[in-house]
Amino acid sequence: MKKTLLSLAILLLGLGAAKAENIVEDWSTKSWGPDAQNTTVSTATSPSTGIEYTFYNTKTTGGYAFLKGNATTGGYISFSLPIECSEIQLKTSSACSEATGNTISLYAGEKEVVKNYAVNSRDTEYKITIPEGYRSAGTVYKILANGSKNPQFVSTTYVEATTNPTMSIAQAEIGFATPLNATQEQTVSGTVENTTENISVSVDNSNFSLASTSITAAELSEGIVVTYTGKAAGKETATLKFEVAGLTQTVALSAITVANEGTEANPLTVADVLALQNLNAGPFYVTGIIGNKTAGNAKEGMVTEATKNEATNIILKDSEGKMIGVQVSGETRKILNIVDNPSNAGQTVIVKGNLENYYGAPGVKNTEYVSGLSTNGIADIVADENAPVEYFNLQGIRVENPENGLYIRRQGNKVTKVIVK
Repeated sequence: MKKTLLSLAILLLGLGAAKAENIVEDWSTKSWGPDAQNTTVSTATSPSTGIEYTFYNTKTTGGYAFLKGNATTGGYISFSLPIECSEIQLKTSSACSEATGNTISLYAGEKEVVKNYAVNSRDTEYKITIPEGYRSAGTVYKILANGSKNPQFVSTTYVEATTNPTMSIAQAEIGFATPLNATQEQTVSGTVENTTENISVSVDNSNFSLASTSITAAELSEGIVVTYTGKAAGKETATLKFEVAGLTQTVALSAITVANEGTEANPLTVADVLALQNLNAGPFYVTGIIGNKTAGNAKEGMVTEATKNEATNIILKDSEGKMIGVQVSGETRKILNIVDNPSNAGQTVIVKGNLENYYGAPGVKNTEYVSGLSTNGIADIVADENAPVEYFNLQGIRVENPENGLYIRRQGNKVTKVIVK
C-alpha cells in the first residue's frame, strides 16, 4: 500500500538536528470515508496519505471526522502508521461540542494507553503523547470517543519520533472550583524525553501553588499537584508553565470561588452549587428550600420539576427560582422525601453531600440530613431567644469556648459573625 508523507519538519531543539517526517490527515475536505455514523465496521483508504482506516459509528463528511460518543456505542477510527509515532495531534472543528463529557481514549493494539483525554474546546490543537513501548511502525492505534459528547476533528497529525528533546503535557486546560477559603488539588502529568535536565515549573498567580518548582521527568510522568485556594469570590485565571532544554509547554488554569464556605455554619446556597458545576465534589454542606415537586431531567443546565413526585430525591430551591436535585436514600430518604412527608415542602434545610451530576445538572448525592425541619419528630434547633448558641471558627470547625478572635455565631437558624474579646 502506497503511503505518501505529506509534512516535513526540521526540529532544532538544542541537542543537534534530526529530521522528522510527520503525516497529516486533513479531514476537512474528505468525502471518501463513511457518510453516516453506522454501528457496523467499515474500512476506507485515504487517497492522500495511503493510510487504511477502520471506522465504527463515525462519519468523515461534513468537513471533519465526526466520532459519535456515548456509553454503549462510542465511535472510533483505527489505523496503523508507516512511521515510529511519538505523538498524535488532534485539531478540533469549529462545531465541536464544548462540554466536560467530550473525551477520547487512545489504544495501541488492545492496550488503552491514554484514558479520558478531554477535547472540549473548539478550534484547538490537542497533543497526545504516545507512551514509549507503543510507538513502533505498524502499531494499530484506535481513537475512541468514550464520553457523552461527539468529538470532531478537522485534522490528525502523526508525529514521527526523534532523538531531540521532547516534552508533552497531558492537560491543555484545568478548571478549579472551590467554596470560599477552601482549597482544591489537581494533578498535571506529562512526558519529557531525550534530556536529563530538570524541568522548571512556574505559575503566574499566587492563589495557585506548587510543591516544587524544579522536577524530574519521572516526577512529571507520575503527576505533580497544583493547589488552588479560593481567597475571594469570583473567577480568575493563571498559566502553568513547564520549561526544559529550550522547550516550553503551558497549561491554562481557571478557577471559580463562590461566596460561601460550604461548612455547617456557612453552607453553600443553591446558586453556589450551580456555579461550582460539579468541579469539586466535596463533600459540602448545602442549604435551600425544599420544593413541592421532585427532580426531572435538566434543561439549560438546571433540573426541572417532575410530573410525578418520587421518594428518591427532593428539589432544593432558592428565592430566585434556581433549583438543584438532591438524591436521598436510607434514613435521609425517610426524613426528607416529600411523598411521605408533604409538610417538608417550603422548609429551609441544611444537608451534607457530594456535588455531582444529577438528572443532567449540578446536584447533591450521598446526602445526609443535617438540620432545619420542624416536623416528623426531628429535634432541630429553633431560631428564637431560647435556642442554644454555637460558635465556629472561620474554617467551619465548632469551638466550645471561643476567645480573642473572629467567630461565626449560630443560634437556631440565625448565623452572624462576631468578635470575641
